[in-house]
Amino acid sequence: MLGPKQWEWIATARMVSRQRQSTGAIEEVLDGLLSGADQAMVNAFTSGFRVTQTQTAIARSLPDSAAAAAALESAQVVALGILVREQMAPAQFEAVYRPFATILPGPAYKQPPPIDQQINAFLKWLPSLKGEPEAEVSAVAKALSQPPKPPAPGAPGAAVAVVGVPAALDPAANYTSAWKEVISMANQSGRTNAFRAMQDAAEQAAPHDGLGIVGFAGVAAGAVFMRDVLPIEKVLLLYEPFASALPYESLA
Repeated sequence: MLGPKQWEWIATARMVSRQRQSTGAIEEVLDGLLSGADQAMVNAFTSGFRVTQTQTAIARSLPDSAAAAAALESAQVVALGILVREQMAPAQFEAVYRPFATILPGPAYKQPPPIDQQINAFLKWLPSLKGEPEAEVSAVAKALSQPPKPPAPGAPGAAVAVVGVPAALDPAANYTSAWKEVISMANQSGRTNAFRAMQDAAEQAAPHDGLGIVGFAGVAAGAVFMRDVLPIEKVLLLYEPFASALPYESLA
């Protein structure tokens, strides 16, 4: 039931999550719980028919092999998390399930509150951001602002572009593209002044301590402000630097 845009977001969320140490810590907890789980069920989610079926569904949406592998990995982690959900702390399970949370609502899903309420929650929370969560925000922000550099001509791994072959999934390029779309929509809808006010408020509220997240806070607030006219996958992408410390679904 998931289409290309949904699988692209799921793959992106997995790729970006590798910038967060907290992701590894939670998945270590998950690994420990799986050692005592029904091994037949664990095997079903890691090999065999179900995995092949999921791979086939993903491949129809994501021709790029690296993106498809990230999406499959994300789906497997979520499935295994569901298997031992009752043994996990709610926050741990929410972190595991997050790539699917809004596009395929989980058991505790609630409809998002009004836009202004979400933005107010974000603005109220931003000044308290510090320590390891802030460092993770900064790491993800950098990953979404620095696209990988292509190999130099003649260098190992360099190749001639082939017409008709899909480019690899590029979270940084998609982040920039989504932000340009948000700005365009704000202008077209006559909401530019209010849109900029939301940006400014978030940038003022964000920590100004040299970790480089101020502009990204403005982007996140702008995406939430335009969520009514923007595909949810793009809202989630633009909010992503902050999503582990304050999940989009908890903005209330």
